[in-house]
Formats: sequence, structure tokens, C-alpha cells
Amino acid sequence: MDIVKELWDNGVLGGMFSTLITCFGQLSAMNSQKFSAVVDVLKATQNNDAIVHDTAFQRSGDGGVFIRRTMLFMGFFMLGVCPLIFAFWQDIPIAVESAIQSGGWFWGLFPEREKLAIAYVNGFYLSEIWKDLMANLISAYIGAGIARRAFSLGK
Repeated sequence: MDIVKELWDNGVLGGMFSTLITCFGQLSAMNSQKFSAVVDVLKATQNNDAIVHDTAFQRSGDGGVFIRRTMLFMGFFMLGVCPLIFAFWQDIPIAVESAIQSGGWFWGLFPEREKLAIAYVNGFYLSEIWKDLMANLISAYIGAGIARRAFSLGK
């Protein structure tokens, strides 16, 4: 206890605390300076991304809108309208091809075999491909809308 009192009276302890506080202050200033530099770089990068995006749209236009909307309409027609239309004609013969895969174990030591089978059904068959297409088109439209909104907000 006498050593702490002696150090305090001589000013050594106060000098150590003030040095420590000064170091923390300088580190904080450097950290905030680095943070502001990073924010400036991010702003410049976002601005450049928006310029490149706008330039690409000016160069190519958006001619794919018709194709994308046609694909979306076709997917909706297959999933939403065709089952209602073909519900009245239940005797339409449809051949459905399926593939059954087997083998392919031990990195090709046992070769993979594929057996094709054809099943004949009456009625309307809705394959998984159309469901996947519709899900992908919906997610593409939502993603494009989000990207368009993000670029417009970033300006």
C-alpha cells in the first residue's frame, strides 16, 4: 500500500494511467478513421456497380422482357389452366417415360445402369419439370425485382 501511495505522490501512477488513456484514445481515433475510409470505399464501389449496371442496360436494352413473360405465362398455363381444361377429357392417352438408375458404387467399380420404363396413363400428366420451371421463374422474377430495387436505392 505504501508503494502505491509513493508512486501516486511522485506522479508515476498518474503518468501510467494517462499514457494508457492516451493510447486507447489514439487507437479509437485510428479505428474510426479506418471505419470512415472503409465506408467511403464501399460508397464508391456501390456507385461504380450502379454505373456499370445502368451502362449494361443502356447497351443491351431489356429485350428479354417479352421472352421472360412468355415463359412465365406458359408455365402458369401448364400448371393452372391445362389441368382444368383436360379434367373434362379423361380418356386422353399419354405415354410417360421414367428412368430408374442403379449401380454406380465404389467410384465406378460397379457401373451405373439406367432402365427406361414407359407407362401409359389416361388423362393429363403434369411432370415435375413444369413445376420446377414455374418455381424457378417465380424466384427469378422476385430476385430481379429485388436487384432492381437495390440498385435504385443505392443511387
